[in-house]
Amino acid sequence: MSVMRDELHHLVDRLPEEKVAPLLSLVRGQLDEQPVVRDLPFIGTLEAEPDFAERAEEILNSEDNHSL
Repeated sequence: MSVMRDELHHLVDRLPEEKVAPLLSLVRGQLDEQPVVRDLPFIGTLEAEPDFAERAEEILNSEDNHSL
């Protein structure tokens, strides 16, 4: 790695978090590449009875016993 790249890495690591996003946009604008689309995992929520969390192990075990 060149000295300038090494210095850039060091300076970026020292930036406060709120200054990272604008700098990231600036650097991405200098590249001729398409933006990377990240395939994030699905995270969902559900509504259930209050004891649902307490019974989670029991429910999962009963699901394991069902054949596919």
